[in-house]
Amino acid sequence: MKNVRRMLATMGVDAPGVVNMLFAQIELQGRLPFAVLGGAQPNAATRAAIEELESGNGLSSDSWDEFMDTLSRDED
Repeated sequence: MKNVRRMLATMGVDAPGVVNMLFAQIELQGRLPFAVLGGAQPNAATRAAIEELESGNGLSSDSWDEFMDTLSRDED
């Protein structure tokens, strides 16, 4: 927190000032002025793979060796 306070000071604002700016932007835009992410978002290919697995159509393996064999067959 001390680092953030120092950074804000170099920008000429303090924590309460930042909160006030945030509230003003929320009021102006009617939403948060930035995206709230819980982590990296999967790209289209990853989302498609997740959907395939969740639908029961994905590949599954009972062992590491079986998994590697499946991958080898897919490359041919």
